[in-house]
Formats: sequence, C-alpha cells, structure tokens
Amino acid sequence: MLGFARKLGLDRLVPRRPERLATLALALVVARVLEPAAKLATARQLSEPSAAHSLGAVLGLGAVDEDELYRALDLLGGAQAKIEAKLARRHLADGCLVLYDLTSSWLEGRCCELARFGYSRDGQRAKLQIVFGLLCNAEGCPIAIEVFEGDTADPATLAAQVAKLKERFELGRVVLVGDRGMITAARIEQDLKPAGLDWITALRAPAIQALAAEGGPLQLSLFDQRDLAEITSPDYPGERLVVCRNPDLAAERARKRAALLAATEQDLAKIVAAPCARAAARSRADRAQGRRRAGTAQGGQTLWPDHHRRGPELRP
Repeated sequence: MLGFARKLGLDRLVPRRPERLATLALALVVARVLEPAAKLATARQLSEPSAAHSLGAVLGLGAVDEDELYRALDLLGGAQAKIEAKLARRHLADGCLVLYDLTSSWLEGRCCELARFGYSRDGQRAKLQIVFGLLCNAEGCPIAIEVFEGDTADPATLAAQVAKLKERFELGRVVLVGDRGMITAARIEQDLKPAGLDWITALRAPAIQALAAEGGPLQLSLFDQRDLAEITSPDYPGERLVVCRNPDLAAERARKRAALLAATEQDLAKIVAAPCARAAARSRADRAQGRRRAGTAQGGQTLWPDHHRRGPELRP
C-alpha cells in the first residue's frame, strides 16, 4: 500500500518539512487504508514495540505517540489548500465534470466548534453532527473537502464550492453534478448561472408531475421504443431535459405498492372486526348477568347459574 501511494505521487503532495511530521502524515494516510482506527490506536500500530503491521518499520518511525500524530494532522490542515490546488491541476480542466456531494458524521464530546444538532445520515439524532462536502472529478478521484457546521442545509454549501472552483482552482467553466436536494432552482439562479457554470441534477417530484400532466411534454408514449428521451419545456428555457424510464425500478415500486395495500387491508380488517368483537363480548356479558338475575330466589336466597355443580349459597 505504501508503494502504491508513492506511485500515485501522494508523498510529493504532503509537505516535506519538518521531515518527521511529513513522514507521519504519509503514514496516517496509508494506515487509514490498512487498518482504520483512532489516533491512539494508530500510534500503537505504528510504534515498533506494539506494531500491528510493517508500515512503521518500513518508514523508520520507531516509537510513535498520539501527540505526534495530532501535530502531523495540523501540518496537513495547514497545507490543505496547496494540496487541493495540486490535485485540481492534475485532475480537473475547463469543461470537465465535477461531482459534489455531502455526508455527515456524529461525534462525542463538546469541544468541536462546528458540532451542531442537525440531520443525521447515520440515524444518530441525539448526537452532535458535522457536515462535510467532497468535490471529485468525473472518475471519482477526490479533489477537495470542506467541513461545515452540523446544522448546515445542503444547498447552503454550494456557493463555497463555486467560489473554490472559480477562484482557487481558476477554472473558467465546468459542469457541476449534484442531487436535487442540493442544486435547487434558487441555487441555479443565484450561484451557478452568475458564475457561468453548467449543471446536471434531477427535478423534484412536483416538477416531474407538472411535465407529465395532460398535454405536457412528458408522456408515456415516449418510452414505447426506448427508455431514454430528450424533451423541452418553456418552463426550463435553454435547458436540456433528459427523461428515463427504469423498468426494474417500476417493477419494484409496483411490488412495494401491492405489499402496502395488502398490509393496509389487513389493518383495516382488524379495525372493522373490533366493534363486532366488542359487541359479542357485551352480548355474552348481558346474557350471563340475566342468568344470574333469574337465579335469585325469594327470601334472600341466591341461586347461582352453576348451582347444579356447587350447590346453592345463602346470602343474608
């Protein structure tokens, strides 16, 4: 793995001074691929007395402690902009596709200034979150990463990426690819168009329904011969609309719809049957009470309905 990292030129991207921290920074990247772990565990993996692999020995690290690793991270953090600029020159060019997406991570503790309660993609709603966005080239090679406060909405991160592409990477025109939750109509008008950038994204369901309305440009007859077509609409001037029908997705949605309808019918049947069951129970209770009343003898003697089994009981 270390040889592959050097073949990619990773060792030439990280700072070279101080030499010890530069070597540790390279070791951190490679160790993250070999055996991801916390910094304390990584220090033990790299240290000669407790090594979990040969990486520390090959790099001649000797004893390693976690404080050194944190200093190496500070070195990488200070050089992030230069590293990203080198990657952009190597993997991006005018007119290329740039992929952008977000994810989040939850964390423990209270010392991270970016940690906020927000939407958790891990389902950890009770935990503080951070959000980070990743820019990649068309092949998925990472170019730049940026961390945001944990309650940052996806569209709010787009302007920073546009500035990064235009100003830091000095790209005149690229095609930014992102999902419908990030590249919204507002972001297109306020961020992408003024910057002269093109985009590829998806329409939201209401917009698709409007196109598929009676007399609209999106009709099922388009898919009689093929599953892909290009349409135009006056609602989207100067934009190409590519529509696609996925037969596998259509079959899966039909299956889910049938399963949901069947489950709903079962639940409704239980609801309908519940009043009947309660009425039957009340009827049985009324009949039992009637039998008890019928068994009351004059003179204060009570004859219970099951008197033929246990005999009469006298009550004052």
